[in-house]
Amino acid sequence: MLKFPLTASPSGEMTYTLETIEGSVPRASESATVFFMPKNPPNLLALPRAEDFAKRMNFQGKPIQETKYLFRFEDTETPLRKLRYDLVSKNFMLRYLFEEDLGLFQERSIPLPEIAKSEGKSWLQTYGIYEKDITDGLINIRFLKLSQKQLVETTSYSQADAVRLDFFRSHRNGLPVLTPYVGESNISFVFSGSRNEKKRILQFFYTYWPIDAETTGTYALKPSTLAWQELQTGKGYIVRYPKKGSTATIRRVYLAYYDSFDPQTYLQPIFVFEGDEGFLAYVPAIASEWILPE
Repeated sequence: MLKFPLTASPSGEMTYTLETIEGSVPRASESATVFFMPKNPPNLLALPRAEDFAKRMNFQGKPIQETKYLFRFEDTETPLRKLRYDLVSKNFMLRYLFEEDLGLFQERSIPLPEIAKSEGKSWLQTYGIYEKDITDGLINIRFLKLSQKQLVETTSYSQADAVRLDFFRSHRNGLPVLTPYVGESNISFVFSGSRNEKKRILQFFYTYWPIDAETTGTYALKPSTLAWQELQTGKGYIVRYPKKGSTATIRRVYLAYYDSFDPQTYLQPIFVFEGDEGFLAYVPAIASEWILPE
């Protein structure tokens, strides 16, 4: 089963109209490749390796254990700077609590998009986590503006207080690889304009689930007409509601792969429904007879 976010809304809450170029739901492939996503087993060296990783990021001292495998590192020199590291997956979250230090936004050395890309790539390369499918993928740039202690999207660099980078996986078997949230990847940076290197990165989130390209299977897909029915009856998940109203006019239907923030055993295809006013929804694509019940 695919793991959509717990906050995902069932698609049955909307009213739908179909206005594609074809005049109907376009026919999709009858089958698709599913990729195995192996997971690292826990081992005795995991904690020392996490501590070494934290030291390279200028965190000193022993970590605080939050759960069985999740540890938090504190920056003794810059207390608002935190690192959370998962021993098993090696995924992590580096964050500077800018909400408690709004003065940093008075510095305006915000990196230009190409400079931000270069900095982001350099960080990934330095720590040996710039994987091949990320290297070849799209890098999305967004400008953020401070509003009531939150960073919200703005339209231009001149208005920005920070820059966000999202690193997406490259296409897999010709299909895009999409995440649970529009424009947000599992690997992202937020750069401020501060000249203090410890305040320069407000956020560095890294969630990467490896794909074993050699361990695959071919599975039957449900017909696109069935996916369309499931969207209308609440078996799909709304990624983004239309900006106005409760009716979604669907203009485009296509296949993609779904890359979750949560661990999953397989990289699986989904049907994607795009519509007016920014509407976007996903429906699992694998035929139900191939899905084991939970």
